Amino acid sequence: MDKKNKINHSVFLKYLAKSEPIIRAYLRTLVQDYHDHSEIMQNVFITSWDKFSKFSGDNDDFSKWACVIARFEVMKHRQTKARDRLVLSDELISRIADEGMQDHETTKKWVDKLESCLKELPEENHSLVKRAYDPEQSIKKLAFELGKSPDSLYQKLLRIRKTLAKCMDNISSAPLPKAN
Repeated sequence: MDKKNKINHSVFLKYLAKSEPIIRAYLRTLVQDYHDHSEIMQNVFITSWDKFSKFSGDNDDFSKWACVIARFEVMKHRQTKARDRLVLSDELISRIADEGMQDHETTKKWVDKLESCLKELPEENHSLVKRAYDPEQSIKKLAFELGKSPDSLYQKLLRIRKTLAKCMDNISSAPLPKAN
């Protein structure tokens, strides 16, 4: 790999790492199925890398740019699933995607606040949150691994969520997005 490609690769990875939570959040507004979401996210990463040489913005522009790529990847994915009976129309997907882009800045600020507050948690609680919200993890299984009852684990997670909510409320950079 020559020096220019190595620099582009490093810059791309830096931008991607910073933008990934925002891209994932945006994609979740368009695709609810976990497996479809993961597949499309991989395609977004690949397409973003393939087109990165044409990208001329900075880190903040990258997440918007990648969300546009995500939107097109959803449309492509949707075409491959067109035989399903529960497929949304192109017009509805487009409207949802437009609304998601309008919420982009709010989502970005919210994700930044959450990441900041997660860093303030004690390592044990931070690790627990990451494990508990892993899409492939169940609370029942995690509780068993930790030697706790599922109810006590739910209670601990509730206390951690309250701590995170209080922390995020104390950060005045942006209001929290409205829950659907």
